[in-house]
Amino acid sequence: VTGLPAGPFLCWALLGFVCLSGIAVEVKVPTEPLSVPVGKTAELSCSYSTSVGDNFALEWSFVQPGKPISTSHPILYFTNGHLYPTGSKAERASLLQNPPTRGVASLRLTDVRPSDTGTYLCHVNNPPDFYTNGLGLINLTVLDSSKGRVAGTLIGVLLGVLLLSVAAFCLIRFQKERKKKPKETYGGSELREDATAPGIFEQSSMKVDSSKGLLERSPSTSTVTTTKSKLPMVV
Repeated sequence: VTGLPAGPFLCWALLGFVCLSGIAVEVKVPTEPLSVPVGKTAELSCSYSTSVGDNFALEWSFVQPGKPISTSHPILYFTNGHLYPTGSKAERASLLQNPPTRGVASLRLTDVRPSDTGTYLCHVNNPPDFYTNGLGLINLTVLDSSKGRVAGTLIGVLLGVLLLSVAAFCLIRFQKERKKKPKETYGGSELREDATAPGIFEQSSMKVDSSKGLLERSPSTSTVTTTKSKLPMVV
């Protein structure tokens, strides 16, 4: 055949059907991980470009965290014009566009749970388009909910306040008990500031007693002297 480019002509000659150059399945998924609160709906975006034919097939599968892709479990698949949900997520999984024959193969997963955290595989198969693998990976993380975080924070604050209250109560009680406790007394003889030494007190007592005795004896002496003076003198 004259006038045809060498590349396409060679493909026709060797393969006998449309040249595969430039005909491929291209799958596009978000590069950033997806985070959804527990109980909400997750939408995993997946788009593709290919010439959809009778052999077009779509499959969504799931891989648990830390496990290889080879251990994936199917969620749903579309083939021969029909959608077939399967596995433990079958009742919560559906397609945003059904049938997914217009370039949109996004998955909707309702009422997400912590067990839904993992890697989701969007696999588009459209023979004879085998130029690429037609596979896209999306990482989904289900968040432990905002209500639970608020409740946990509140419980932590209450426990902190309780501990501080108990510590303050114990400290106040200790101080009160310390004030009520009597002071320790000296085990020996107790001396007062106004007390007099024993030897000085005895000497003072003796002086007082002796002075009293002198005062009591003085009148009798004067009396005797007076009596003698009144006796008649004998010549």
